[in-house]
Amino acid sequence: MKKKLLFPFCVIFSLFLILSCSGSQSDEGDATATYLIISSEGGNEKLLGKTFTFKVKDNLNHDITAETEIYVNDKLINGNLYTPGEKGTYTVSAKYKAFPVNPISVTAIVNEGINFKHRILYEDFTGTWCGNCTRAGARAKNLTLQTDDGFVFLGVHGPSGQDPWSNAISTELELFKNVTGADLGWPTMFINRNTMWEDMENYTDMSLPLSQLKASSKIGIKIGSAISGNTLNIDTRVSFAQNFTGLKIAAFIVEDELVGKQKNYIPALGPPTIYDYVHHNVLRNKLTSSVAGENIPDEQTVVSGEYARSFQFSIPSDYNRNHLKIIVAVLDGAGAVLNVREEKIGATNNYEFL
Repeated sequence: MKKKLLFPFCVIFSLFLILSCSGSQSDEGDATATYLIISSEGGNEKLLGKTFTFKVKDNLNHDITAETEIYVNDKLINGNLYTPGEKGTYTVSAKYKAFPVNPISVTAIVNEGINFKHRILYEDFTGTWCGNCTRAGARAKNLTLQTDDGFVFLGVHGPSGQDPWSNAISTELELFKNVTGADLGWPTMFINRNTMWEDMENYTDMSLPLSQLKASSKIGIKIGSAISGNTLNIDTRVSFAQNFTGLKIAAFIVEDELVGKQKNYIPALGPPTIYDYVHHNVLRNKLTSSVAGENIPDEQTVVSGEYARSFQFSIPSDYNRNHLKIIVAVLDGAGAVLNVREEKIGATNNYEFL
């Protein structure tokens, strides 16, 4: 595992930066295959009757699914597809040569009552100066390939004064998650706000985020907005299919497809400096009063209840309106994201019923 970058030390000790932040022969694509990674495309939880599609790769990102024996509850299956006959949790493993593999668990659930599409939030604390941060972007690309619109990405740039897209809100979020502390630096990645996705040299292992992706959610989100001059008027609605207490809503403005220089210490991902690197969903501002979110009254988070929250945002002249989006997340009392959604500004979506 690579060391995270704590910017002040990287500035003062440039030699340490080179040694601890550079690529190595153990990076993706440069080592010998030593273990297997098994994953379930589209997430580890599906509705009963839906088919799980398993994929097996080695630690060099070679797809060896066709050459691998796959087992569900210790029984060999035919190929890599499996449709459970009853609800429950199943253990999935694989055999290829003598390579070790960590089994995964998948769950078939019964769709009861009203359900909405579920997504996970992937927060990436990154910096254009951070050579190891390209791994986080590579993870996002791999996660896109293995989910059906199953996650929302939030790029948090920092630290202040060292990244062109750092701002007061990104600093607030860094402090909230203690990313600038003694234990956390750049890159740091979280799934659903509270689960750390540890920075590792293997950036193709999607087992952690896929384990967080559910077949459905009891919380639905819809977002609508209209532009009048430089003013963005936003209407957010949250619907509930079961009773909840202690929920919060957090909302942000992000700008997608910002292009600029990016340091890179991972040879497999490009040259040492990538001059046209595309940065996605860069955090620009917050809509809620706090990055941690605002309380949703308990009397509105009941079955068939709907919570409405309006925002107004003045669009700065240096923002590209064609690339601006709104992100809305609903969190539990512990700060974990229960569901999240994004939408381009000037557009309106509807609840995603399943």
